[in-house]
Amino acid sequence: MRAGYAGLPTYKRPARRRRNRRILLLGLMLLLTTLAAPFLAQPCERALGVIPFFRAERIEVTGLLYLSPDEVRSWIPVRERENLLLIHPDEVASALALHPRIASARVSRHPGRLRIDVTERRTFLLVNAGTLLEVDQTGTILSPLDRGLVADRPVLSGVPFPTVKPGARVTTARLRDILHLVEVLESPEVGLVSDVSEVVSEDPHRAILRLSRDHIPVTVDPERATVASMRALSAALRDLRERERHVLSVDARYRGQVVVRCAPEDSLSAALPPRGTT
Repeated sequence: MRAGYAGLPTYKRPARRRRNRRILLLGLMLLLTTLAAPFLAQPCERALGVIPFFRAERIEVTGLLYLSPDEVRSWIPVRERENLLLIHPDEVASALALHPRIASARVSRHPGRLRIDVTERRTFLLVNAGTLLEVDQTGTILSPLDRGLVADRPVLSGVPFPTVKPGARVTTARLRDILHLVEVLESPEVGLVSDVSEVVSEDPHRAILRLSRDHIPVTVDPERATVASMRALSAALRDLRERERHVLSVDARYRGQVVVRCAPEDSLSAALPPRGTT
């Protein structure tokens, strides 16, 4: 049996040493690049900012319904031709979210422009609080529009407001119940919100809906308002209009029925069962 040595041939050792040195050098270069990146990033960004491709030559605002571009522009913490690489979209979106009429904003950077897609708060209810306030579905008070436009929504009276400051959110139980009532009236199954011109809140368990079409006062309980009960009210009102009854008032506070009080000359003064229900 012959003994042998299974080592690396001598002529291959320099090549292996060169390969190891290159790997070590590459590793050191990557390490130095990683350590220096935070210090070099900002100077590089500033240097690139002189190129129009990396500047906010245009600021585009989309998604506006009631606000004008000028009303939004003053809330954008970015100047035209500013370096796009130094603009932080999240910070711009947070600044815009402070606007009483803006629910959210999505900010994106594109070559030569900054795009801002705005989602506005919708006027859900008007409130008579010494001055006419616009309130969204969460109870947030909206700022007046520069053009003086006011949405056509029911006007709420009788609910005290602790503040009238735009951007403040009112979370009292009475307002929460009224907002829920309006939401039910606006639902597709009911479809009565366009007929209601005013909501008068007399106490937590009683509110009067004044109908713009018939001028009929309708008594409801905001705490107990449901889609089923308001659908019954809608059916009863349709029935009364078809029969051309002279109605003095309607009471929809009772489960499963709508009480109608007619004028003395009219023969109908009864509790109308809701259509399509048992």
